[in-house]
Amino acid sequence: MSAFYITLFTSDYTPSFFAIDNIDTALNPKLCSKLITILSQLAVEHNKQVIITTHNPSVLDGLNLNDENERLFVIARNANGHTRARRVEKKTPLDGEHP
Repeated sequence: MSAFYITLFTSDYTPSFFAIDNIDTALNPKLCSKLITILSQLAVEHNKQVIITTHNPSVLDGLNLNDENERLFVIARNANGHTRARRVEKKTPLDGEHP
C-alpha cells in the first residue's frame, strides 16, 4: 500500500491537487507516522498539494506543524448538520517550557 502512495506522489500522471480518504486503512500505526513524513517531503519535491483524511492519531505524528505548508484541520458536524472546519495550530510554548 505504501508503494502505491509513493508512486501517487511522484508520478507525472498524478494531478498536482488530489485527495486521499482514510490513508491509514490497513497500515501499521508506526508506519502511518513515517509514511506521512515521507509523503509530505515528496509532495514538496513533486509540487503536489494533497488533502488527506484519517481517524488515526498516528498519522498526525508524521505532520510538522512548524511548517506553514503542512496544516491540520478538524472537521466536525454540529447537531443541525452544519459542517465546521477548525485549523489546529501548534501552540507557542510558555517561557521556560520546551517545545
